[in-house]
Amino acid sequence: MTAPRPADYLALAFTYFAVGVTVSVAMIERGISIPTTLGAALVIYSATSELAFLAVRDAGGSAAIGVLSGWLVASRFGLLALSLGARYQAPTLERAAAAINSFDPNVGLAVQQADRSELRRVFWRVTAALMIGWWIGSLVGVFLGDVIGDGRAWGLDAVFPATLMAIIGALVRRRDGLTAAVVGAGICCLLIPVAPGGLPILASALGAVVAVLTFTRGPAGRSGPGPVTEDRA
Repeated sequence: MTAPRPADYLALAFTYFAVGVTVSVAMIERGISIPTTLGAALVIYSATSELAFLAVRDAGGSAAIGVLSGWLVASRFGLLALSLGARYQAPTLERAAAAINSFDPNVGLAVQQADRSELRRVFWRVTAALMIGWWIGSLVGVFLGDVIGDGRAWGLDAVFPATLMAIIGALVRRRDGLTAAVVGAGICCLLIPVAPGGLPILASALGAVVAVLTFTRGPAGRSGPGPVTEDRA
């Protein structure tokens, strides 16, 4: 896959700016203090974790259960870090930093790169775009939320899922990617009505991995579509 263009990085930065605004406004509206909201933006930078926390609070749950729900939702980032696997060749400290900063967009775009050095460059460039957009958006949401009003009225809540679909578009055109998407979505839809918040996402990710390993393995022990070509330098 061709590396993202400058316009793509700008689009990602705007996406996370919009998400940062929306989440921060939602936190403030629900009585979360400004220091806590800013702290969460700086050290968690996970919209899904913060929204899981708010969902538990809105349902009458305790703050402790809300935090645990956020951790459960964020557990998918560990799976994303593992997906970089051996292709991410770098010093130990850099690999540790990459593991901490593994999110849906940067991992999704990085793993589609055939060249390992390009994989690293794309990963960190996307990470920078996400972080800058998220932090600025969070600040705007906290201090200008009253001016902006409800982010949903501006359609900001639709920006993130739309961009994520664009990111995974190339992956679902492959047999293994389509298998993972269909199985993962099916598991998630089945569990949402009955499972605790966050568990459907985790279960769907694990189920998608199992499905890919089971259904796309050829007779010689290799996956049907074949892996992305890697450089051997």
